Amino acid sequence: MKPLLTLLALILATSLANANEKIDIAATKSVELNYAAFAAYDVYLINDSGKPLKVAVIDPKTGKQVQGFGLGPIAKVLVSVEKDHVLTLTNTSLKEVSVTLQFIEKKPDTYNIEKAPIINFTLHNPSLKSIPLIIPNVMNPNLSPMSTSGVALKIGQKIFYRKGNEEYLILMVDESIRQGDKIDVANLIKNLKK
Repeated sequence: MKPLLTLLALILATSLANANEKIDIAATKSVELNYAAFAAYDVYLINDSGKPLKVAVIDPKTGKQVQGFGLGPIAKVLVSVEKDHVLTLTNTSLKEVSVTLQFIEKKPDTYNIEKAPIINFTLHNPSLKSIPLIIPNVMNPNLSPMSTSGVALKIGQKIFYRKGNEEYLILMVDESIRQGDKIDVANLIKNLKK
């Protein structure tokens, strides 16, 4: 019986990895998503609605937001949601929007995210160009021009700037970043080019 259950779990996991799920969000409403699959899968959010969304990950045990950012009107982002956490999508527009979810198997990483302390700070893009970032095992946000995005990241977390197929390390979260700090991402990239 046990091999049959393992086979069924494997089939379910394989089908989930290739599945797309469309979520409709009513005007000015939020949806809360809590999947058991968050333990093994990251979520690729695809917003092609033409309307921006707010994305948040909530720890239901504490009620605190552990991740949060804005998703542009035409944007894609990879979000890592811990097991038992809730993914909240908020439609701030006056029209219903749809967003597509794809489940992608989590990649193993040597960074031990469980034991590091968390720092809440803001990523700021004062430039007139979007800045694509990669925050491994967390999300891959695209910072819109003249915008800010609040993050809660653990010490040791790396942030990369993505240019084409290349990735450049621009920041590693450490004790020099204080709670509530505002990090100028465009300036980090400018210094990188020097």
